[in-house]
Amino acid sequence: MKLNKLLVEKKLAQFLEEDCHFKDVSSEFIPADSIVKAKIIAKSSGYISGLEVVSTLFKMLKVKVNLLKEDGEQFNEGDILVRLEGNAYKILLGERIGLNLLTLMSSITTTTREFVKLSEKYEGKTRIACTRKTTPGLRLFEKRAVELGGGDTHRYSLDDMILLKDTHLKYYEGNIEKLLRVVKQKASFSKKIEIEIENVDDVLIASQNGADIIMCDNMTSYQVEESIQRLKNAYLPKNIKPLIEVSGGITRDNIEEYLKVGPDIISTSELTLFPTNKVDLSLRFE
Repeated sequence: MKLNKLLVEKKLAQFLEEDCHFKDVSSEFIPADSIVKAKIIAKSSGYISGLEVVSTLFKMLKVKVNLLKEDGEQFNEGDILVRLEGNAYKILLGERIGLNLLTLMSSITTTTREFVKLSEKYEGKTRIACTRKTTPGLRLFEKRAVELGGGDTHRYSLDDMILLKDTHLKYYEGNIEKLLRVVKQKASFSKKIEIEIENVDDVLIASQNGADIIMCDNMTSYQVEESIQRLKNAYLPKNIKPLIEVSGGITRDNIEEYLKVGPDIISTSELTLFPTNKVDLSLRFE
């Protein structure tokens, strides 16, 4: 899915204003009519992400852009990813913003791809997803990077789906049945309902009262496995089969423990907030 170009341009204009309110005083010594060629090269390996965004950025600055890779494609150290031609001042104006976005998005995509590959070791039954824990102002780009890595974007915003957390449940004094009943009465038919559950005994209560997705929050892999088994053994109407999502404290180090028990979804903020696979890129004049 392509990003909304109008929204991307709006974001990029804000980034340009943040980085240069009036003029780039470091580049004033370069002649105003100086035309140069430049390239963005890889100083590490990984999966590239953000080329669509960087292309839009430099086109906004009237710089010619030639993309040598496609978003989501693997690259190696030394690969040239982008070639640029245009006004030197304009290329330097977009350099840091472009590199920052490419580096961030590629690190997320590369990390997501690793998590997805781990899932594929277990027949790919579990979908890898990010969370709403993203950098304010950058969610559009971070979620797109997860998608390009083969992951699921989960909710883009609070509008997307009903997700009932421990705070919602606290308001209803821990009464899962009552909370779900009220929500189902008031919610649009178009919205799925997910609820966070912190102990195994409550999984059946949530499923029997209409939850579409049950999030096993901060459970051990043994608790998740027990939750899945209880659902399999429980008598539920044929049309009721809630998805099981696992979240909370999932890292590269422990994700395989959870993949082995086969939940439908594993979501983790490590993809967006703490990508473990760092990518290094550089822009150079030719």
